[in-house]
Amino acid sequence: MRLLFPIFLCCLLHTSLSAQLRLAGTVLDSTNQAPIPFATVYFDGTTNGQTTDDDGKFSLPLQGIELPALLVVSHIGYRTQSVLIEDATQRITIALGVQGQMIQTVVVQDEDRRMENLQEFRATFLGTDDWGKRAKINNEEAILFNRDRRDKKLNTTSKRFRKIVLQGNRTDGTWAEDSSYYAFEEILNLQARGKAPLEISLPDLGYTLQVDLTRFLSSYKQGKTSHLGHYFFIPAESKSGKPKAKHLRNRQFAYYNSALHFLRSLYNDQLEENGYRVYEQSRNRFGQKPQLKEIDLQPYLRKVEGEQMEIDGLAGKHLAILYYGDAKGRPLPRNKHKKKQPIQSGIFIGEDHCRIRADGTMGDSDIAFSGYIGTRGVAWILPSDYQPESLK
Repeated sequence: MRLLFPIFLCCLLHTSLSAQLRLAGTVLDSTNQAPIPFATVYFDGTTNGQTTDDDGKFSLPLQGIELPALLVVSHIGYRTQSVLIEDATQRITIALGVQGQMIQTVVVQDEDRRMENLQEFRATFLGTDDWGKRAKINNEEAILFNRDRRDKKLNTTSKRFRKIVLQGNRTDGTWAEDSSYYAFEEILNLQARGKAPLEISLPDLGYTLQVDLTRFLSSYKQGKTSHLGHYFFIPAESKSGKPKAKHLRNRQFAYYNSALHFLRSLYNDQLEENGYRVYEQSRNRFGQKPQLKEIDLQPYLRKVEGEQMEIDGLAGKHLAILYYGDAKGRPLPRNKHKKKQPIQSGIFIGEDHCRIRADGTMGDSDIAFSGYIGTRGVAWILPSDYQPESLK
């Protein structure tokens, strides 16, 4: 018994010190080393952030943050900077460079179509469901658009095909003098980036989302949309400091059967307990229909440094994900799957050595979701430090 007390005391002290650990630093102007007040400093994808004081200083708690973690610093008029934090033993200094002049040709190029671009961007980025329609980008003037185009000709030497083109009443191009072809510009994609952090209201989840959008691409040929950037979630809690009941319910509903939920379940070897079953398309003989075969993903995972795992041996694979949940979206045990229609998603592993983290994030790994998980917009996004609470 005498030995147990010192051990217990050491463990208690270690836990207390971990909870008190903070990352402190200063944000400066790179040109004159002057402190920058009111710069936003946050851990990417979380609710953990603050603005710098009059001396450019900040201090962020590390409780619940899994290192290494990406620290992002932004301020209007300066280039956004990110720093990988691997430990918090020293005070850090971050110097921001002044934002240069934006290339105005990008704005002029699509000036006449800006409203059309905005409508398409809102629908693709935020989503077209009720949550997506209620979400709002408060500073749309900060979005810059561009598109890739290529010259294309429709050969209309055939009278029948020429008639079809004429009936289309197209106004996006010109006819050849002899009507042998119709020339036009084919639009290949929609691109966007932010010249300042975007402020997005998510009323259904109860967050104000700050997005430092570096790249958005909607490719029409591939039928895929991707976006890169940094995300900071500011909870819109009530005056009591607690989330509203409807926000708690919606956050939980958004969490279950999300990429965050799936990857956490995969990392912890708890897919089945969390309502998931994963299938791959089995090889078949010529002339036979392909069959779906349930697959165990654990043999393809290996632990690497930190709280990370790598997925190996599934490069180029498209896998089907079936999720079984109750009316509130919560996972059902396997013995109740037969009576429930599953929700289907897909996952594509682009290459070997794709990393996933214990918090359910994947960094820049070549992993893409499709189906239900893949088509939900930013209006459904949750911070990586979110944990579902038990609701009545």
